[in-house]
Amino acid sequence: MNQTEITNPHAMFFEKVFSRKDVAQDFLQNYLSETIVKQLDLSTLHLEKESFISNELKSSQADLLFRVKTIDEKMVFIYILLEHKSYIDRWVMLQLLGYIVKICERQREINRLNRQKIKEQNLLEKKPENTGIETEYLEPVIPVIIYHGKAEWKEQKTFSSLFYDSEFYQKYIPEFTYELINTAGFNIDYLKGNLIVHVALMTMKHYFMDDFEEKIPELMRLLADLFEQIDTDIGFLEVFLRYISSNKKCEKEWLKEQVVHVFKEKGEEVMNYWIEEGKEIGKEIGKEIGKEIGKEIGILEEARRMLIEALTVKFNNVSKVIETIIQDIKDRNILSNLLRDAILSNNLNEFQLRLEACRKAL
Repeated sequence: MNQTEITNPHAMFFEKVFSRKDVAQDFLQNYLSETIVKQLDLSTLHLEKESFISNELKSSQADLLFRVKTIDEKMVFIYILLEHKSYIDRWVMLQLLGYIVKICERQREINRLNRQKIKEQNLLEKKPENTGIETEYLEPVIPVIIYHGKAEWKEQKTFSSLFYDSEFYQKYIPEFTYELINTAGFNIDYLKGNLIVHVALMTMKHYFMDDFEEKIPELMRLLADLFEQIDTDIGFLEVFLRYISSNKKCEKEWLKEQVVHVFKEKGEEVMNYWIEEGKEIGKEIGKEIGKEIGKEIGILEEARRMLIEALTVKFNNVSKVIETIIQDIKDRNILSNLLRDAILSNNLNEFQLRLEACRKAL
């Protein structure tokens, strides 16, 4: 449990649901293009526990990376990006390219470590160093975007569309595309694949829609018959309730009324379970936030100490005024820049001018 689950309920819901292997298998089987699915052995699907999204974009995106064997025993990656901005970001392909590059760099690092192990083993066995080392190739990455925003997705699916005169410069521009899963075209009555996948996608679709209060009870009714079978490892019902309750339209009393009505005699049990889970979640979130705050404070204190020490070493004497200003700075990036300024400044007055400029900008 982490703070993202509070600030980004879409990421929480997406990651909790689609990281489950059988859900991910069913989703890819039913929503990925048939041409690709025929080439994959989805029984080998494996979740890679990494995210490639920058901190700046974590409030509007979430991602999952899977590795899977093809029917001819090769490996490919499937990278699923959830887009939940309130607008269409035409630069999503540039972001996607950056994530693909990170995945490829990760592959290269893993391959480098594997080659190193082989070389060390060859050395122990007194074999030529490169024995058993084959030409390195990257495993393809299939990008998949899930979009559940309200605005219509009109973006082109080619990277070259981001460049002017792209036809003239075609041979110099990298080209790729992606699989788009746009929930806008989904119908609540058309069940495709696993019920959990269907309910999850429809919930994400109607989260932003005006018909939220009408459609959520319908989705609950779909779940009611499945309640006994829902795997408590994922706690899908609890995750579902937590997600919809993050919507401003979902008042607590309205939600309780719907749950009790739809799940009938089990309604109270469902609500009590969810409330108890919520208490535990609250405790865990509190611990996590506390740890993060403590960690951040430690980093800031160390950054301030290093800056003051650098100034003392270079200029011998640092005034209390400068120390007080430094102690008031709560941004580690500013402290890092000031450390560089301290090293580059010719005298203390020059540094103090830069410090004053930073203080005014805060």
